[in-house]
Order: sequence, then structure tokens, then C-alpha cells
Amino acid sequence: GIGVDIEHIDGIRGERIQRKVLTENERSELGGLVEELGISIGEEVMLRFSLKESVYKAMHPILCEYVGFQEAEITPFPDGTAKVVLNLQSGSHERLGIVVRSTSWRRLEGGKFFLTTA
Repeated sequence: GIGVDIEHIDGIRGERIQRKVLTENERSELGGLVEELGISIGEEVMLRFSLKESVYKAMHPILCEYVGFQEAEITPFPDGTAKVVLNLQSGSHERLGIVVRSTSWRRLEGGKFFLTTA
């Protein structure tokens, strides 16, 4: 499947939703894009959230089951790509051989939105 998402870059919202949408490992990695790209921690949360949404949208037509935020870990890279690690409680990703082959992201509209694809 293919998944696309667009999110308004809102660092305050990102700080608020961080614990709900990121795994403990993801939270420990936050800040990796600050130095190279000037993306704040709250903005990086929104980027990871948008990437997760794209991944879920790509997988849902195949899985047809709920996937929680804690069941995928996303690591965005400065070059506009991201690494995805799936850990679905149901094990469906392993049983069906689901692999996220490509994820990408970029800023749009003068830096006001993240566009993500999976």
C-alpha cells in the first residue's frame, strides 16, 4: 500500500502529544534534527507522528486491523528519509511479510507543514 500524510508543524502540540505517540526509545532519540535542520523537539514529534500516520495508511488496506502508536518506531534522517521498525502486537507484519520499503518526508509551504509518504 501507499500512505500519505500532511501535518501542520506545531511544536507546542508536538510537546503535548509526545508521550502518547512516541515509544520510549523514540523519545530518547529526540533532538537529532535540531543541529542540522533547526527542527525543534516538538516539531520532530510532529514529524514522527506524520510518518507513523503514513505508515499506518499504507498498511491498513493489507492488515485491516488497529495499529497503535507504540507498535511502530520511526527514525527520521536529515536527508528526508526515515527508518521504520514494526512491532505489531498481533504479529501480522511477520505473518504477512509486511516490510516498509520506503518512507520520505519534507517541509512544505515555507516550513509550515510536513508532507510524509510510506
